[in-house]
Amino acid sequence: MGDEGGGAGRHEAVMRLADVITFYLGAVAVGQYSQALYTGRIEGDPTLGRSLRSLKRVLPGQWLLWAARGLEATPDGPVERLSAWYLDKQGGEIAHAYNALQKVMTEELGYTGEYGARGEVSPRALLEMVDQYKIIRGKRLEGRASFEHDGEVADALLSGLAALVASSDFFIEYELYAPRQRQLLMGAIATMPMPPMTAPGDAEASLLLYPPGEAPDYTKRPNLHNERAPLFPLDPLLVYGQCNACDTYRVGALRGVVDGVPSYIGLDPDCGHELLLTGP
Repeated sequence: MGDEGGGAGRHEAVMRLADVITFYLGAVAVGQYSQALYTGRIEGDPTLGRSLRSLKRVLPGQWLLWAARGLEATPDGPVERLSAWYLDKQGGEIAHAYNALQKVMTEELGYTGEYGARGEVSPRALLEMVDQYKIIRGKRLEGRASFEHDGEVADALLSGLAALVASSDFFIEYELYAPRQRQLLMGAIATMPMPPMTAPGDAEASLLLYPPGEAPDYTKRPNLHNERAPLFPLDPLLVYGQCNACDTYRVGALRGVVDGVPSYIGLDPDCGHELLLTGP
């Protein structure tokens, strides 16, 4: 990562990366949960269900709740060892990043909360610490864009997030593809947070992380040689849609739903624009 914009620029980019990881984990956790709920393998989680119906404005803390509750409900979900990995404690750069955040929060931002220094830290604890840091930083700095410790935090957190991603093959092991299916939290039964997988009804289905020019049979798995790969929708929490500002397709995370219309924030590093998706 370059030093464009100095410490403040690096800090903004790293916080954005933390958000992207959180969005992805939250969407996958809800995907596993909704599939298990639909097939009758588990009972519904009332707390998770209420949160999934409270979508007027979706905050990072809500995504973290989805990740935690969804993975707790599906410890043996189709993404192998994901639940255990999210909770397993690690040392090294993950713990260093966590402790660097905790130190800055305590010494520079007056933090007195329950998150203390730790020798080993789970991915869940690191991401939740980042969320706490962003909240207290926003309150203490009263809207100021920069902070003298931004560069220090950014460098430590970047190493921690890189170690977090490297600690699991999950992030690169599974191919994603996205049928155009935005039935916002409406399924066969009222408690089901997302509909089951179906083939798209038109030719507008777009692919995520799939070789260009290759259109698979959407009723089958993208990789026919890996029958164990999970198959469930991340839509409508994560989508692949047109960004008018970029004039291209972008991956977007759900930002909120107003009057039944969802809006998304583009996740690509050079995007960050609002994506409005009103199609079926």
